[in-house]
Amino acid sequence: MMNKRITLYINSIIICSLLIFPTISNSGSYKEKQTITVEEIKESAKDFLLRTLPWEKEQLEIDIYYQGGKITIPSGEKLLVYKGHGGSRNVGRIPITLEIQVDGIFQKRIGINSRVMVSQKVVKTSRQIKRGEIFTRNNIHLETIKTERILGNTIQNIEDALGNEAVNYLPNGRSLLQRSMKKPALGSKGEKIMILAEKNGMKITTPGILKQDGYENEMVQVLNIESKKIIYGRLVDANTVKVSF
Repeated sequence: MMNKRITLYINSIIICSLLIFPTISNSGSYKEKQTITVEEIKESAKDFLLRTLPWEKEQLEIDIYYQGGKITIPSGEKLLVYKGHGGSRNVGRIPITLEIQVDGIFQKRIGINSRVMVSQKVVKTSRQIKRGEIFTRNNIHLETIKTERILGNTIQNIEDALGNEAVNYLPNGRSLLQRSMKKPALGSKGEKIMILAEKNGMKITTPGILKQDGYENEMVQVLNIESKKIIYGRLVDANTVKVSF
């Protein structure tokens, strides 16, 4: 009878243990996990790009593309380490790698894509521009655009374009490039001009004809009408070529 009571007592303890310990174990397992949400992944990736890209925050428009779901990792000190793989690329499509660590131990690595657009100021034509036409505030304007590709050699300050002439025809809305314009000629080929020579306070002048288009302070060919010889001089203004002797 005593042995039967002892057996029943032991069985009761075992049953209670089976009921209690799984609950404790499950509770412990739950506490050992933490979740990284999709929103957290996207926001931290965006913050990474904002910190590392060479643009002002106000210039950037960033979209993050992550196809996965939330990520479950062990509890502990979480660290999200992002690395960009765009090389020298700092605009457009930039791939990113996220490495997840907990207490300094690697947990998982995932790939993320991003699209970066940058605001850029460019000078554009306000209407059709003919070849040789001078740029004024009436035919060009400054515009801010968002782009995935930085436009190289574009004119970004309207003052840099004013007074220059169009090298070729430009349609309405075209961005101005450095090669789209040049300084207008100060003197044109075939125009009559005065040849000036100065030495020891003495000035000698003689009429000449420009043999090429000339720009301010540039060396040009000029025909001496009297001697019929071609000489070289510096175009100092629209009416004068200065020579040395």
